[in-house]
Amino acid sequence: MAENPEKMTEDQLRSQVQSEFEEGMGREGGDISAERAEAYSFYLAKQFDKVEEGESSFVTASVEEVIDGIMPNLLRMFTSADNLVNFDPSAMDDEQQAEQESDYVNYVFFKQNDAFLILYTWFFTALVQKNGIVKAFWDDSERISEESYEHLTGPELAELMEDDELEALEQVEKVIELPSPDGMGMVEVPVHDVRFRRVTTKGQVKVVGVPPESWRISSDCQSVNPEGARFTGEEREITRTELIDMGFDKKLVYELPSTDDVIEGGEEAERRDKSDEQQTTIPADKSQELVYVQEAYLRVDFDGDGRSEMRHILVAGSKVLTNDVVDRHPYHVICPQPLPFKHFGRSTAEKVIQNQRLESTLVRQILNNLYHSNRPGTAVWEQGMTENTLDDLLSVRAGRVARFARPVQESMAPLTVPYTAGSTFPMLQWLSQEKKERTGISIDAQGMDIDSLKHVQKSVMDDATDIGRMKIEAIARIFAETGLKTLFLHIHELVQKHQDIEAIIKLRNQWVPIDPTSWRTRYDMTVNIGLGIGTREQNRMHLDAIANIQKQIMEAGGFGSLVTPMNVYNMASEFVKNANFKSPELFFTKTDKVDVPSDEEAKLQQQQQQLQQRQQQLDAERQQIAAAKMKLDAQKAQFEVQRAQADLGLQAEELERKRQEDKNDLMVAMGKNDIAMEKIQNDLVEIDAKYGGNTSGVQK
Repeated sequence: MAENPEKMTEDQLRSQVQSEFEEGMGREGGDISAERAEAYSFYLAKQFDKVEEGESSFVTASVEEVIDGIMPNLLRMFTSADNLVNFDPSAMDDEQQAEQESDYVNYVFFKQNDAFLILYTWFFTALVQKNGIVKAFWDDSERISEESYEHLTGPELAELMEDDELEALEQVEKVIELPSPDGMGMVEVPVHDVRFRRVTTKGQVKVVGVPPESWRISSDCQSVNPEGARFTGEEREITRTELIDMGFDKKLVYELPSTDDVIEGGEEAERRDKSDEQQTTIPADKSQELVYVQEAYLRVDFDGDGRSEMRHILVAGSKVLTNDVVDRHPYHVICPQPLPFKHFGRSTAEKVIQNQRLESTLVRQILNNLYHSNRPGTAVWEQGMTENTLDDLLSVRAGRVARFARPVQESMAPLTVPYTAGSTFPMLQWLSQEKKERTGISIDAQGMDIDSLKHVQKSVMDDATDIGRMKIEAIARIFAETGLKTLFLHIHELVQKHQDIEAIIKLRNQWVPIDPTSWRTRYDMTVNIGLGIGTREQNRMHLDAIANIQKQIMEAGGFGSLVTPMNVYNMASEFVKNANFKSPELFFTKTDKVDVPSDEEAKLQQQQQQLQQRQQQLDAERQQIAAAKMKLDAQKAQFEVQRAQADLGLQAEELERKRQEDKNDLMVAMGKNDIAMEKIQNDLVEIDAKYGGNTSGVQK
């Protein structure tokens, strides 16, 4: 029978925390850590094997090319939308509130935090080193500054002393002479010179990146999302000053053992690979000494009630600095290729490491072949050499002199090496294609000129581009649905829980009050991924097609029913966003107003349209008559020439008769047209008289 649990001691808790860090995934010396260190080394194109002296040590940069090709697309996708996330309303009356909360949470991330660098570091770490980790928390640490004031009067000093944030460190009272109020002399006035310390606590949400070598998680986690893990945490070195700023007792902090900043190897050694980045001496100032700290979020039954609870535990040396019950951990994780039922997936760099190794080897062989072909070795006959021959042959100076004991033909011969590098290039092309198929990234299109593109079928280029774009968009969607979504839900939770003072900020070009204490708990949200590089032109084509359909519907009388002003505004707004402008309201005014005409006005508009159509028809007929008249004039001119040349008068009379008939027909047609035009003009005058206006164009 199992014994009843007992309350743990702090030593037992510290021991369990240290054990979790030693056994957790991502620990130094483990397979995951080794793979991450290798990937980072390949991104920096470092040597991956030993090279013999005199041989090529060239390393290709395939991993770097792929990562640097994906990063601009991801950054544009996640920074070009108006709001990166939108909270879904939970009820019909929650639309406006959900929109305001979405705006404010985006404001907190993008304005109150260094959002661009956070996203860049987060995405880069995931693409190169399997998982990217960030931490979100409410930062209410103290900020200390000093202020000095001179010649303060008694009332001025009293007013400053009422400020709870100020603490007087040094105060000197003295007497100075000032002009008397009546201007008749000088008077002595007591004043104060004071030096204050201001301690400010301004709470806000803070998002920071977590170095992958510091991250630990228990092996029971079966998802990229660490929510279900028994243990998550990070180990890092922080200064004594930072610990005091976190609120820990100064005496306790200075009793903790310090640690040096010596890097022995592993992931951190790959990241901080320059000698300038490594500290070799301990600071003389004890406040800047580093203390090794383990921060854990552990599910453990510390109080012995038989049920484990999530605890935030901070351990430094042999001391447990923090042991608090919390409702969640602060970490959010992304991975470009998650693997089912595993926390650590595959990085994009891992897909290309093998290609970089093979490409580097092949290029080295090509260069080595060129070296030996261009500068072959020399075979010598010892009997034909003097004591100076070897030195002469090893010289690379132009116009060198080589001394031999016997004729040169008998004493030496070049060791010719055939050029075989040409047969290697097809293999390099195959590796390049393999890299493209694995990652979707290729620089082929970037390096092609216009003439080359003319010989490539558009469908082939589109298919290749779409496949590569889909691979990048898949990574973006994975990031959005995992770490990005949990991060913004967490930011919303932190603001709702800790911000108890109304804030007034500018959202959508308006100053609005924000009171998070009235917010609802949010569970559903949508992450808006913007347009990546290469998709804007394609998206504009789709927008043009939709706008053309709207135009046709409006011309057919569907404006206000099938197409509303809001539909038109939305289309214009999308055009502005596609042009990478974030404020459509600067160019268009949002409105729902539709002027619906009355029955009388609608009938009048219909009559006007019919009359305008009839007038257009008559104008077309008039143009036809004018063309016929021009043709008749041409015939008349031809007739005059023919009559002048005609010998027979009868022929001339016959031509004149035909011309007169055509002229009469033309005059009859013109008369009919004038009658029709007069009738239309009369109808328009009657409409103007009945409804008011001037549709006829006749000046009154």
